Amino acid sequence: MRTRIPAYAEHLKARQLAAGTLMPYLAELERLARFLEAEGLSLETLTLPQLTRYLAREGRASGTTRRALTILHQFLNWAKHPLATELGAIRLPRAHTPSPDYLSEAEEKALRKTLKARTDLKCQARDRALFCLMLDTGIRVSEAAGLTAGAVELLEKLIRLVTKGGKHRPRFLPMETRDLLKPLVAGLAPTAPVFQTSSGKGICPRHIRRLLDAWALRAGIERSIHPHALRHTFATSLLKKSGNLRLVQLALDHESPKTTAIYAHVADEELRAAIEGRRA
Repeated sequence: MRTRIPAYAEHLKARQLAAGTLMPYLAELERLARFLEAEGLSLETLTLPQLTRYLAREGRASGTTRRALTILHQFLNWAKHPLATELGAIRLPRAHTPSPDYLSEAEEKALRKTLKARTDLKCQARDRALFCLMLDTGIRVSEAAGLTAGAVELLEKLIRLVTKGGKHRPRFLPMETRDLLKPLVAGLAPTAPVFQTSSGKGICPRHIRRLLDAWALRAGIERSIHPHALRHTFATSLLKKSGNLRLVQLALDHESPKTTAIYAHVADEELRAAIEGRRA
């Protein structure tokens, strides 16, 4: 089993999976390898009852069991294992999809206002451009961290990104966001990161998360905010204003409309609240 994992990792990398997507795949396979070793079993003779015992021993919730089955099914398919067909026939009940975490209109307004007002902070211009870019385009935190000066085309009013799967996608920039980016990219080499630390290195996603927590605290937002919440905020706001889920799908670069459907739940919740409060 363990001898197959490195080859499968190379297969996944060739599909240009992001590191954050790759890690759960490899972690799942490592857990299965440890189980097989402890039980004196081999991958070649693995049966469905044995695999079921492995999943049961892990004590998983339904959502993580579903993800494990998906990962193992893809691996066994790649390995041309006969168990792949049996595993693919298993259908778990659909899990409840939670509504995405996003900023309320008041929270977004407070964050933008604070980012603009705190000019006493050395990092203010960079951080304002960074978080306004994420709020105004819905790009992922990894895409913001990896943005280079050459990908910012101010005259064309867009940035060019390499998104998940190695696809090249433009993102349109509102005027205010272009104005915020302009001084950051001035004089930079095309390959230089737009958002840099004091030492001139590009800031990493973990650093961005710490920065966002600090700015949220300054804005009076009394909860931790993950950078992905800014992407959800963009999508939620776009859906409210356009009423077009397909438009949101295109803006977020989702291949499947099912991925974008989580934002419809948000719209439903707000509609329900509006109806309840209409006569209040």
